[in-house]
Amino acid sequence: MASLPPLNALRAFEAAARRGSFAAAAEELNVTPAAIGQQVRQLEALIGAPLFVREGRGLKLSERGAAAIDRLSRAFELVGEASSAMREAGASAALTLSAPSDFASAWLAPRLARRRPDGLRITLLASPPETAFEAGAEIAVVFATEPPAGFEALLLMREILAPLARPDIARALRTPGDLDRAVLIEEAGLQTGWRTWLAARGAYGVDPAAALRTGDGLSALALAEAGAGVALARRSLAAGTIAAGGLTPVFSDGDHPAGEAWYALTRRGRRLSAGARDTLSWLRAEAAAHFDAADEL
Repeated sequence: MASLPPLNALRAFEAAARRGSFAAAAEELNVTPAAIGQQVRQLEALIGAPLFVREGRGLKLSERGAAAIDRLSRAFELVGEASSAMREAGASAALTLSAPSDFASAWLAPRLARRRPDGLRITLLASPPETAFEAGAEIAVVFATEPPAGFEALLLMREILAPLARPDIARALRTPGDLDRAVLIEEAGLQTGWRTWLAARGAYGVDPAAALRTGDGLSALALAEAGAGVALARRSLAAGTIAAGGLTPVFSDGDHPAGEAWYALTRRGRRLSAGARDTLSWLRAEAAAHFDAADEL
């Protein structure tokens, strides 16, 4: 192998070229501008050619410097990635994940209990994305019509709404028009409610204005399971209750697309840990399996 110039000299040159000045490179590397200049002059002496053309107080790469800088920058990126990989391999894998509390309780927790990404310790937060990322989260799951701007977003699943009721109540309801005999329950704040669902099925004789509205999806499900009425509920939150027999779809063709979907957000421009990458793949697989299972309910 050919002898290499000193690593500190290469690093000083790369930082100065990328940042545009010795002063900015010195701040990044926590040394003085004079030390950066000395390292660059050492490197220039070793290769026998100038690497910068001095223009006033600024720096411009010479032909020799421009020929090397892209490969050198990539080399330092690879060194950083290798260093991160070694730290991750030697540490106990941990991940902080944020999700709305209803989703975490009804959808995420049961799946983590059954099978979570191998060897990963997961901490769950219930915070907005900005707060969660400041607290160290690598992934934030959100329920929204569109993913928030400024993040990388992975679509997990589009939400489906369905009329759900206790089995004894559902048996008495044969058509959408029969809902005029039931108390309607819906979750406030969703894009789609009973008015949209009833209009799509021509059930104009049923008054959606009288619907009982709740502040969250789990409360709507709890009311329906207690026998209070028929909830137009999110399938993602209701799957466990349906599987346990507490609730059942009232109509075989009652599913209706919600205006919202579930997204997994990550910080733009940030390198994810191996655990975060594995968790994103796991979330996507679990979301796909959720709809396969829902079709069988």
